[in-house]
Amino acid sequence: MNRLMISDSEHDADMLYISGVFVPDAWIVVQVNGAWYGLCSPLEVDRIRKTSRLDHVLLDSAWRQQAKARFGEMPGLAPVAAAFLLDQGVDAVEVPTQCGYGVVCQLQACGVTVSPCAEAFFPQRAIKRDDELRELAHAERLTAKSMAQAVKFLAECSIGDDGCLRHPDHGRSKLRAADLRAVIEQWLIGHGAVPSHTIVACGREGADPHNEGSGLLRAHQPIIIDIFPRLTRSGYWGDMTRTLVKGDASAQVKAMHRAVAAAQLAGIAQLRDGVEASVVHAVVAETLKSHGFTTGVHRGRQQGFFHGTGHGVGLEVHESPRVSTRGDRLQAGHVVTVEPGLYYPGVGGVRIEDLLVVTEHGCDNLTRFHRRLEIV
Repeated sequence: MNRLMISDSEHDADMLYISGVFVPDAWIVVQVNGAWYGLCSPLEVDRIRKTSRLDHVLLDSAWRQQAKARFGEMPGLAPVAAAFLLDQGVDAVEVPTQCGYGVVCQLQACGVTVSPCAEAFFPQRAIKRDDELRELAHAERLTAKSMAQAVKFLAECSIGDDGCLRHPDHGRSKLRAADLRAVIEQWLIGHGAVPSHTIVACGREGADPHNEGSGLLRAHQPIIIDIFPRLTRSGYWGDMTRTLVKGDASAQVKAMHRAVAAAQLAGIAQLRDGVEASVVHAVVAETLKSHGFTTGVHRGRQQGFFHGTGHGVGLEVHESPRVSTRGDRLQAGHVVTVEPGLYYPGVGGVRIEDLLVVTEHGCDNLTRFHRRLEIV
């Protein structure tokens, strides 16, 4: 089956994967008889010819003219793609499931039969090539270094009489999540990575796993820091989480942290080629339970461990495979997170996350950073 994509490769991971080049506006990539073609505007064609992985890169002007002659004043790129396909003797294509309804209708109106891809458009994306592994390792090194900046900053903070942290450079200023987030994100931007919704969630805010955090940072309370930046040069992501306490953690938070660390190590120990991801998740959940932490609904809110153990990372920060109750069979070359967490509304949350490459007999951990809880 011949295949077609119409999208931008700045945000569409499949377009970036097959083309290897960032293009901010929608363009056409089509596979005909096994060869990949790119149809580009005059603005982009020379750059894409020099830098893309496509077999052929063509100026789209001639096909725009053909589309106008064949189909009239039909807007968008779908008629341009149809003109090219029909000229190649192709009248049926497969498209990704996220292909827009309007594009499908236009293609069909132009005489091209469209079939949605039932599964991932490029399932091979889940198995990372060596060059992809190098990019992911680089992204994770930057992520760890930005986490180190956060730890250093917190170590330099003082604690006010009211229990709020004080800015190391502005002693009277109470520290907010946004201040620590700025330290992390400014460092990343300066080193070739774009941060995205960095989580700095203190105390009760941390009981909601995806709460980015907005309040004051307080001493002796857990602060979940989840950093997931994207490399500007290639589009690959890093992802790691640590939970930190400036000062003295409570006995309950210490127990939560010990349980989460043990569960994470138990899950990591299960990673290898051929293992069912659901087995990894079950081991993580059972380890948390064995430490006395159960999961359920209390007063209308979830508490305990109520999300998946992990997910694939690559050109998307959340991609295949999934490590959960209905996860996939892991294969060598998969890159996944292992990130158990515990969340209790009255206390906050604890989560620890590493990024790992599945190998034939185990895994390689790309995250090189300590799991210490307390910062003095």
